Amino acid sequence: MDKLLSQFKEIREEFVEILDRFPAPSRSVVLFGDWNLKDVLAHLTGWDRYFIDILDALQAGEEPPYWGNMTKFNEASVQKRRESSWEVVFDDFVATGEAFIHCYNQIPAEYREVRFWKGRSYTPIRMLEINIHHYGKSHLPQVKRKLVRLEKE
Repeated sequence: MDKLLSQFKEIREEFVEILDRFPAPSRSVVLFGDWNLKDVLAHLTGWDRYFIDILDALQAGEEPPYWGNMTKFNEASVQKRRESSWEVVFDDFVATGEAFIHCYNQIPAEYREVRFWKGRSYTPIRMLEINIHHYGKSHLPQVKRKLVRLEKE
């Protein structure tokens, strides 16, 4: 798990570096389907917060609620933060990511392979793998490509 957590930290650090280079005027322009860069951060923050809540429930001996419809979950995460400023959303993204890492650092070994829901294969380790893919294979390359285009303009 330490290797996976290190991988996640590296991806997040690279993501934050890219965000720092992203031109401020372009942060609010719709660049990613229906979302702007702030919306992408709100989306990632929503998932990181949800994963923290899952781990808290698991360690408390409770079954966490399943996310349900992913599209609705994503839109709710974005809507929740839509009226907030870039600075507020960015700070929340950074703080929630740090809390996610801290939470994963604190998971007792006996919980790492415990399934959250009956009939589903999600465990803390599997969720970390999913989040690594979510950041590293989906959104980081997407944001990098947009940044390269913007820097060429």
